[in-house]
Amino acid sequence: MGSRFIILCLLSVLSGCVSTPPSLYNDIPSQQCEKQLQAFYQEVKTTHASLLPFHYDARFPHLAFDRFSTSLPAALTTQEGKSQWLAYVHGLGEKQLHTALAWQNGLTPQRRESLQQCQEQLAQSSIESELFWTQVDETPVVIPSAYQPWKRVFGLYPIASLVAKGQIEEEQAHIQREFTRPLAHPFHYGVLVNAENARDDAHLTIQKMMKQARKESALNWPMLSEPEADQLLSHYVPVFTVETLSKADLPGALELDDDASPTINTNTPTLYQDISYTQFNGNTLLQLNYVLWFSARPAESTFDPYSGAFDAVNIRITLDEQGTPLIVDAIHQCGCFHMVYALSPTLSFIESEDEKPIQQHLAKPQPSDRLHVSLSGGRHMITDLHFTNNIPPAIGLNTQPLDALLTLKASNGNVLSPFNQHGVLAESARGERWFLWPFGVRNPGAMRQQGQHAIAFIGERHFDDARIFNAILTTSDRQETPSE
Repeated sequence: MGSRFIILCLLSVLSGCVSTPPSLYNDIPSQQCEKQLQAFYQEVKTTHASLLPFHYDARFPHLAFDRFSTSLPAALTTQEGKSQWLAYVHGLGEKQLHTALAWQNGLTPQRRESLQQCQEQLAQSSIESELFWTQVDETPVVIPSAYQPWKRVFGLYPIASLVAKGQIEEEQAHIQREFTRPLAHPFHYGVLVNAENARDDAHLTIQKMMKQARKESALNWPMLSEPEADQLLSHYVPVFTVETLSKADLPGALELDDDASPTINTNTPTLYQDISYTQFNGNTLLQLNYVLWFSARPAESTFDPYSGAFDAVNIRITLDEQGTPLIVDAIHQCGCFHMVYALSPTLSFIESEDEKPIQQHLAKPQPSDRLHVSLSGGRHMITDLHFTNNIPPAIGLNTQPLDALLTLKASNGNVLSPFNQHGVLAESARGERWFLWPFGVRNPGAMRQQGQHAIAFIGERHFDDARIFNAILTTSDRQETPSE
């Protein structure tokens, strides 16, 4: 009898044997909405082999979570704090549902509207639901690690990490030796900054905005409206200089070709951008993310395990409480080559036995300065990063939100994500995966979507860890002087 039940379960994935958590609501409409959203996301999972933008927890089908949001429940001691946290994860849930609805092309307009209404209904019901908050407090949402521990077990990680430590440090030293070298055939790229953001006193508007956002928050958390976020992204958008040795050094838009395979359209140079949050020294800080995509990292030799299709660079600016750049860090979209630039003399790097990022101090930028990033040809490695008001004429970059990468339109009208069920762009696989697997990183070298970046081979670190800088930087009591 038991074996027959198992067989029936395996044959009825769509309709039957998926366990549903108990309802967190006492009213029938909310319970029905729970079931409707849970059933919809189960359909998405069984019909679409891609990873959702954020973490999905079936107990809260109307919400979605990132590593930052899951770090906060212990601090939610007031009703105002709970409301702000709920508004944030509800906003992520809206983005999640928007993406999932785009993927499910066959839904009727009525069902789409019903799902959206259910999401709003549950958000309202959650505020007053004791069962909901009990679940949040006693059984917090946990986002899975991007690491695969079993690989470290079978790959003899303790031994492998000892061997790799020196090699990683040698590679980092090589990268640093390339800093500030002249670039051959440099092409400059930038986003046209509107007149409002180009004003000499624009930074004062930013400071006022951030001060007001913190004042309105019970958690001292500057949650911004979409227009405010766009204003910040536009104000601080970097200028890029790319050493252009081949077509692989032309930035472009990630699209789908006629066969629904991912490709880079270099006729549309595009910068993907979005905001995020981090916690550093007890403060919640806002981050600006900018991602530039290329068609390939070309091979430098007959056997080059680091070469392959697609490449991308992710630049992130962390702002202090006043909205001024405090830290810049960067990775390639594989999670490789983490670099951290401290912009304040009060910041010092922490010594650690784990793998350290490439570390640099930069002078604190002036209010009128823009971030200028230089990238090498082929490898697209950062060779220079500084703030300047001497901005060269540039080829125009279009801008798109980062989550637009998950909803690409195919020639037949279908909307697809180019990333697989693990958030990895399979077409970008690198040969290095065959010898770096003992470190537990899934498909090392391959490009991946936001939220899936393991950024250290020794130890564990995610690019979106809620308190990533607490393990890298410390703040001294030194007071900055006007000249700094």
